[in-house]
Amino acid sequence: MKHLYLRLTALYTITAGLILTLAMAGFLMLRIRETRQEQLEHFHSTWNTVVLRLQSDSFISQRFLAQTEAASQSVIHIEENGIPFLYQGSWNPLTPRQTLIDQAKKLAAGEGIFPSYAPVSSSSLTSSLFTIDGNAREQYYARILVLAYPDGVRSLCLLTYLPPILQSLKETILVLCILEILGVFCLLLISWHFVDWSLQPVEESRRKQAEFIAAASHELRSPLAVLRSAISAILAEPESRERLLHSMDSECMRMSRLIDDMLLLAAADAKTWSIRPQKTDMDTLLIETYEAFLPVCQEKQITLRLQLPEASLPCLLADPERIRQILFILLDNALCHTPAGKAIGICARVAKGLSSKSLILQIKDQGCGIPQESQPYIFDRFYRVDKARSGKAHFGLGLSIARELTTLHKGTLTVADNPGGGTCFTVTLPITDTFPV
Repeated sequence: MKHLYLRLTALYTITAGLILTLAMAGFLMLRIRETRQEQLEHFHSTWNTVVLRLQSDSFISQRFLAQTEAASQSVIHIEENGIPFLYQGSWNPLTPRQTLIDQAKKLAAGEGIFPSYAPVSSSSLTSSLFTIDGNAREQYYARILVLAYPDGVRSLCLLTYLPPILQSLKETILVLCILEILGVFCLLLISWHFVDWSLQPVEESRRKQAEFIAAASHELRSPLAVLRSAISAILAEPESRERLLHSMDSECMRMSRLIDDMLLLAAADAKTWSIRPQKTDMDTLLIETYEAFLPVCQEKQITLRLQLPEASLPCLLADPERIRQILFILLDNALCHTPAGKAIGICARVAKGLSSKSLILQIKDQGCGIPQESQPYIFDRFYRVDKARSGKAHFGLGLSIARELTTLHKGTLTVADNPGGGTCFTVTLPITDTFPV
């Protein structure tokens, strides 16, 4: 279980971590695309500003060019009739300005655009948007415009520096890395607790299985030990055979009853244990149960009381044999724990809810009671308050069978302390108004 615990924690953490990483990678790709778009929009904004000034003004100040270059990290090169303006530039790129300008002119020439020649078919020519690599492998957006004037031609070459994406997004990447580390750490903690929570039923099942095997082995070993002792005694003392055979038969019957109970519970686990519901007269069933246990109670000097309401109980859609089996288990349990001179009560009443009615059956005894700390476990298989398992009357399976049968009838079986001392078992069964024909 420890290795499974660690492996599942690692699996959940890695899986969720990969999903988180993919999500952050997707977000980073989106930010890269947005940054590229922002750089392109920035270039177009600078381009439009310079082109508008070039088209509208016959004179362009060096102050305007210097401010524009510094603000946009651009290279602005203007020629008139093939002669460059007397402007040296205010922003120095990593690659010499003239080298970048020559590359831009060469690319524009490939599209048939020459800064020294006026357009033939229109008043202006604009090149495509170029991406130019500098000597330091830096990149620039570049574009060339050629305008025709009455007295000649004027051209514009604009190059704008493109900061590296990783440099532009370094703060974003740092934040994402921190979030990734924190996210994986949180996922590790969540996975640790989630695996612990999800494996609790498995661990509980393992514990119950181990207890079941230990209890079943103990219960089966006792009659086998008696049988072996009786056989040895018969071989040693043949004259005591009749008495010992009677003891062996009793132990065989006890073992048979144990195996029958285990098979019933196995059928319940396999969902092959079914009931045969039919219209059941509960007044008759309770009276018959009372009469069946009355002689035994009288023999043990225990008072058995049956309390029924004045009006007849409604019929149930139930399996009468299984309902009788539930009552027999509860009454037999009460008989074993109620001393002489005390009483056992069988009570029945109808409870009305907001949308349905239920039949409440209660078996009350005046025995030693069940400790509060043991009550949550008494329906577990082979559970007995007597940890030494000194008694042979019960195996600790009867209450488990009773609860399984009650569940098959869509009812509930609960236990509580009897106000008069002892224990009270309550069976709640749904009442229906329709019965099969």
